[in-house]
Amino acid sequence: MRTPHALALLAAAGCLALTACNPQAADTGAGTSPAPGATAPASTAPAGSAPAGSAPVPPKAGRTTAAVPDFVGQVLQDAQDGAQAAGFYLLSSHDALGKNRNQVLDRNWKVCTQTPRGGTTTGTDTKIDFGTVKNDESCP
Repeated sequence: MRTPHALALLAAAGCLALTACNPQAADTGAGTSPAPGATAPASTAPAGSAPAGSAPVPPKAGRTTAAVPDFVGQVLQDAQDGAQAAGFYLLSSHDALGKNRNQVLDRNWKVCTQTPRGGTTTGTDTKIDFGTVKNDESCP
């Protein structure tokens, strides 16, 4: 008689553990976890970082800076990996065609635009936003 209760308790504990591993689990946007290889939601931008589409924030004293690599034309997953290798961990992406599609499988998307642009130097706490389309689509 206690087995169904024990199974229910184990299932609840498993769900709780999975949610604890991914604090964005309740978020409806896919690919928004700031974990390696994933993108960060816009709401996690630190104070003073540039919103998508704006110029990079000038470095503050004591702030780590780096040159932003050019990721345009790369597969989204490779761009994210490259950004992290360059020291940028606050990443986001969006559908460049304006269809509001989520980038669920990052390897199925390519980068058409990025903000800030490649070649600029900015703080490594600046968010990099990738404008993407599916690999078989043309950039706008």
